[in-house]
Amino acid sequence: MSTTSKHTYIYTILLMSLSAILGGYVTSTILDQEYKQIFAEMQKDCQRSQNEYLSCRSNLVDETYKWSANIRACQEHVERYIGEAISAYKLGSDGLDKAINRTQDYEQLQLAVTENMKEIEEVRSTLAHSNEEVEGLEKERAKITRQLQTAQNELENAEKELEVRDLERAECDTKYRALVTCEDTLNEAAQGRVNDEESSSLMLKQLSGQVQALKDQGERKETMLQEMGSTLNKAEKELQSCKTETESIIDKVDFRSRRDVVKQYGPGPHYVRMAIASSPSSPDAFNGNILLKLAPLDMMPHTIDMFLKLIEEKLYVGGTFILARDHILAAGPFDLVDREKNQRMEEEMIQEGYFPNGALLFQQYTDDYPHRKYSVGFNKGGPLFYINIEDNTDVHGPKGDDVGDPVFAAVIEGFDVIESILASPRKNEDSLETQVHIIDTYVMKAQ
Repeated sequence: MSTTSKHTYIYTILLMSLSAILGGYVTSTILDQEYKQIFAEMQKDCQRSQNEYLSCRSNLVDETYKWSANIRACQEHVERYIGEAISAYKLGSDGLDKAINRTQDYEQLQLAVTENMKEIEEVRSTLAHSNEEVEGLEKERAKITRQLQTAQNELENAEKELEVRDLERAECDTKYRALVTCEDTLNEAAQGRVNDEESSSLMLKQLSGQVQALKDQGERKETMLQEMGSTLNKAEKELQSCKTETESIIDKVDFRSRRDVVKQYGPGPHYVRMAIASSPSSPDAFNGNILLKLAPLDMMPHTIDMFLKLIEEKLYVGGTFILARDHILAAGPFDLVDREKNQRMEEEMIQEGYFPNGALLFQQYTDDYPHRKYSVGFNKGGPLFYINIEDNTDVHGPKGDDVGDPVFAAVIEGFDVIESILASPRKNEDSLETQVHIIDTYVMKAQ
């Protein structure tokens, strides 16, 4: 290789090295600028990130505080919810136990209902038999009542005759004393008038005859008085026998009535609800219920048994309140406006033996259950009943030989209905201008 070629080659290498150095310097400068620019941007980003970090940290502290509060609230809510859930679980568990118990009770109730249905059939059979017995007892009662009336009349006649005999005996005693006086006078005359012995003897015989006649008359009257006394004693014994027999019949009726009520409704207390409604055409129309609590069964078994039968047989349904006075409110199976309906109800009462002589075989009254305000009583033997608006013990209670109207229940609900009835317009005879009907009646279970 020539020297020129070597020089050219060296120059070329130098140029290439210089170019490489210049290119590297330029590239380095450019990269340095870009690096600085990137570094500056990174510093800005870092500063911005730091600011954002500080802001986020501040916000995070606030949020952390809020979250802490929320967590506490949430924790309290969760604890409360868990407590409620536990309580609900306990209640649900108790309810499940109760449901199981009620299911068992229901099964037992079904068995009891089946047994009760059998008992009801037996009661119906017994009731039919009892009705026959009651009819027989009623006939026997009527017979005994007639015998009592006859005995009472005989007793009154015997007492009158005894009074007449007492007057006659008093008259005889007066005459006897007069005769004794006459005998004394005759004795004195016999002693003082010896010359008139024959005349005195004759007079003495006459007077002696009169005395003997009066004595005989007195003996006859004494015999009659003894006979009257014997008759009177016999009448008193018959009357006492009739009273004993009547009391025995009453005891039997009460026993059977108590037995029938306990079999069908239980021992009590017993409740009866009546649905009441006034005529819809009335401008002040109203409706509601009256709840009655019956007297204790042992106080008046026959009366309570009869009222429950009247309720169960729906005898009062369709009836009306027929009378409204300041002291009573009367109702019964009557309709004073619809005569055909009233005739049907009256025929039904006659067919059942409740009218016209009353539903009760005898009246029962006790001072332990008097005619207080809002008590309910039968008008004599029923089936007409009335609600006392005030204390009517002096009016409807016992007076002399009258035992008083039976009081068998008391109003415990529905006082507003009673006040509405009392506020209704009345006619001159105290009947209501607008009818108030008994819509339905039923016996309630013991409360």
